[in-house]
Amino acid sequence: MKKRLIIRILCLTLCMALLVTGCGSKQEDNQKNETTATEVPITKAPITEEAGGRDENSEPVKDTPEPSVTEPEKTSYFESVAENVERMVKEALEQYNSGDYTPLSEPVKYNVLWLGYTHVTYGELDFQMTDFDREYLQAVTINYEKSLEIITNHNLDITVDLHFIDAATPLTKSDNSDWLFLAQETVQPAIDNFSATGEYDTVLTTVQTAGEENQARNEGKEGYGINYVILGIMTAGMNSSMGYSTFDLQKPLEGTYPLADPEVPSLYATSVAVHEWMHQLEPMGNLLNIEYPDTHAYFGPESFQGYQKYINGENDYDYFEFYKLVLQGKLPYNDGGTVKYVGMYPKMWPLIKRNVFQLGKFVIKNAEGNGYLSGREDEPRLFISEDKCIWNIKYLSDGRFMFSPEKMADKLIDLGNAWDLENNTISLWIYTGYLDAQSWRVKDNGDGSYSLQTPYESGRLLTIIDSQGAFLCSAGASGVQNWNIEPVE
Repeated sequence: MKKRLIIRILCLTLCMALLVTGCGSKQEDNQKNETTATEVPITKAPITEEAGGRDENSEPVKDTPEPSVTEPEKTSYFESVAENVERMVKEALEQYNSGDYTPLSEPVKYNVLWLGYTHVTYGELDFQMTDFDREYLQAVTINYEKSLEIITNHNLDITVDLHFIDAATPLTKSDNSDWLFLAQETVQPAIDNFSATGEYDTVLTTVQTAGEENQARNEGKEGYGINYVILGIMTAGMNSSMGYSTFDLQKPLEGTYPLADPEVPSLYATSVAVHEWMHQLEPMGNLLNIEYPDTHAYFGPESFQGYQKYINGENDYDYFEFYKLVLQGKLPYNDGGTVKYVGMYPKMWPLIKRNVFQLGKFVIKNAEGNGYLSGREDEPRLFISEDKCIWNIKYLSDGRFMFSPEKMADKLIDLGNAWDLENNTISLWIYTGYLDAQSWRVKDNGDGSYSLQTPYESGRLLTIIDSQGAFLCSAGASGVQNWNIEPVE
């Protein structure tokens, strides 16, 4: 039986050390004693082949070969992720298309981190919660949790962890408007702190600007009456590593508090929280390629063709009839005379968990030597560094994944101009909407390593070539194409 021997010979070492800043940190000109990441020189060995035959020490070829047992191919981690998500997507689509409302055999456990910021500022403006506000917010979180579980027919099992943050925290002014809001970037340290001891699927944050005390505190100050805290704003949903919404608490409507029944959505702030959270679910339409209602579709056909108008206070408390129908998958949508009931069907709920599409944090290590795939903020080039760069990996669809440096969450590994050409440049770039150019198949090489493969027809691979950067090259091209993708503990 003939054997083919592949012998790797280390024959050439190209050494070039370049001091660069660590992955995701900005380079400061003339800054002394800064911590830097050093690019690692790439050692690439040519591949040689020895002609057929056997070496002198090999066993003689038997006349009758022994029967071989073919082991089943093992499914790689990334293949398993893709298969699991595609299965869930298929099942959700089948329910939607058949109008099937069969509940889940077990509810989806959905964890909410709720942060009540008791003291927020903007310039001279100073807003604080009273003891009553804290008590009211506690009731709101209970009302949110219990009423949503009832509305979703217990397909969701919600746990809310409420924490109050008393340190003065600055608000952010919205671009091109006078609205203020609590930016996710501002509260991220608190999110990270609480997430270290618990797994959360979304974060809700609440401030309080209403009330006589806040009015007296801010009357006559610059910006008061002009810069208002926005009622609610959604800044992240299913497309992000963790959902995030923030809104103003305001005061309870007369006769709605104390709660008569925590399972009935009877508080104004509950309706605002549910509304902002529902925005996070809207990417479901793109994910399944189905009609999915905008959270503002209660405005009716003038703004949203195919939807009927819902009137605040007449149909139900604060549009809650509309919210219920969306969350039960029973909102009527008229598509040219054919009525389809749209919204969240039971098998869509498992898809909203943060760890379904977000695989977590990884390092991408050169499988052929030392160093890690890295990038930096002051230039888009990818390179191999001595220092670990942490990557967030997200599953997209159709066996494709997106890669983003943790410290540059707005950047993705991107194929230049979406051109499937040999030696085309690959770099870090902001989201463009050209998903084929910003998503990659994770090709299992069978030896514990992976290659990042374009989903385009050529199947070319991300290749680091010396200190020049990353390029799209055919398999076997000179450069680093094999990577060990390891989770960060």
